[in-house]
Amino acid sequence: MDPVIARQLQQMLETVTGPEGTASRAAIDGYRVAAKTGTTRKVGVSGYSDRYVSSIAGFAPASDPRIALVVVIQDPRGEAYYGGLVAGPLFGRVMAHALRLMNIPPDDIEQLIALSAASAGEPQ
Repeated sequence: MDPVIARQLQQMLETVTGPEGTASRAAIDGYRVAAKTGTTRKVGVSGYSDRYVSSIAGFAPASDPRIALVVVIQDPRGEAYYGGLVAGPLFGRVMAHALRLMNIPPDDIEQLIALSAASAGEPQ
């Protein structure tokens, strides 16, 4: 893949876990995370059913990918069934633990500094 296109795709996928993205619940403090969510309605005997498959696939740290992860939830329960709402939080927790277990350093130091300042009550 052309490196320019790969970089553009990575940047697009990072917006998915940003504050306005479909998987903001998959974000990990201090890390740039790139992901794509999916929500699929299952087909039954007489057409589409009221059952779903919710998913998210992504990688981190986005600046130097070390871990790729896919989470697929069959038949999510409750009213929420979108990939970002159902699979996103699990993706974020598993990815965060994997990054820490593998001792992979954060790649969004500016965000960590901002979070630290905010928690200390300092103006940014």
